[in-house]
Amino acid sequence: MSKTSILSALSQPANSKINDDNQASLYGAKEACRDVANEILANVKCDEIELLLFHTSTLFDLDTVAKEISARFPHVNIVGCTSAGEFNKNGYGTEKLLAVAFLKNEFSIATALVPNLGEVNFDEAHDIASGLRRALQGRKRRYDTEQHFVISVLDGLTRHEEHFLETFATAFGNIPHLGGSAGDDLKLEATYVFYNGEFHRDAAVLLLVGTGKPFTVFSIDHINSPVSKLVVTHADPESRTVYEINGEPAAQYYASLLGMKAEDLTPDVFSMFPLAVMVGGKYFIRSIQKVDLATNAITFYCAVDIGIILTFVQMGDCIEALESKLDKLRAQLGEPEFVYACDCFLRRLEIQQGKNDHEIRRLQQMYNVAGFNAYGEHIHSVHLNQTFTGVYFAAQ
Repeated sequence: MSKTSILSALSQPANSKINDDNQASLYGAKEACRDVANEILANVKCDEIELLLFHTSTLFDLDTVAKEISARFPHVNIVGCTSAGEFNKNGYGTEKLLAVAFLKNEFSIATALVPNLGEVNFDEAHDIASGLRRALQGRKRRYDTEQHFVISVLDGLTRHEEHFLETFATAFGNIPHLGGSAGDDLKLEATYVFYNGEFHRDAAVLLLVGTGKPFTVFSIDHINSPVSKLVVTHADPESRTVYEINGEPAAQYYASLLGMKAEDLTPDVFSMFPLAVMVGGKYFIRSIQKVDLATNAITFYCAVDIGIILTFVQMGDCIEALESKLDKLRAQLGEPEFVYACDCFLRRLEIQQGKNDHEIRRLQQMYNVAGFNAYGEHIHSVHLNQTFTGVYFAAQ
């Protein structure tokens, strides 16, 4: 087996003994950055790290995170985003910071910031993609085209994922692409990406990754079967808001189908009773973001429009589906070294409601899984919800 080429570290929970929220946030940020730096740098030196990718809770003071993470990993290319949960082999966590270090012995990585997500066009996308390719061509360690993949993280509340992914699809051609939309601990206030020492809104970070390791990019859901169909009869596509379903107030109608009242609708409910759309003969979840009781409207994380058919779907066992997929990848590629993943926060809620934390931790340990809970996942040119999307690296 080759030398380890990917490391992850997950911070401890923020110090709960400090009563003042501002002090706790400031102290927690310093402590979290210290935790992950100590764990990673106990195994490697900074000059061995090709790139550090991190995901952080918005509980922490982000200015402090930016300062501390940069200071503890000097001269390292650092990118990241805020999250709705963090995890590695130690299990799911919230209010933590997760860092993944890709080492120079097996990786060459070029990065770019994409600002103004709603305005990026095809020419700009091709220029950015070409710049990333040129950056890797100039490296001492080069890889063939089929040894590359793309990771994207972007502001998860801009509602521009579909435009961003479609615009960059042709720019990267057949290079596999995965990623996730930044979260903010379910506050739905502001999400950020991190690049060049600063946090940014209305932006994305792209990573073009070259590696000699066997890998594959994948995405799974656990949709079992359709149950009933609903038609969107009034909506605002720009804000992804549905006002009427089957001619009835949307939130009230959705709740009534579950035997509930609109005021009972929470993310826990959304995770267990999702709606989906059929595209190309396959169902894709359209996760609910929030309900507005004043207007009876439902806002989604993915694109919706008047006339689309939403389908109540019966969900299978998400842990069983994930284990089956990872087992197949192990049979195809070999024993795992690491799995980096963007896992929808609704999957975490579903698992935790079922009190299955120990089962997901077993898989995370078995396959050395690390990543973050996202407000949406990216696979190639598609924006998804309620999926586990990632890249599997085999040990050599």
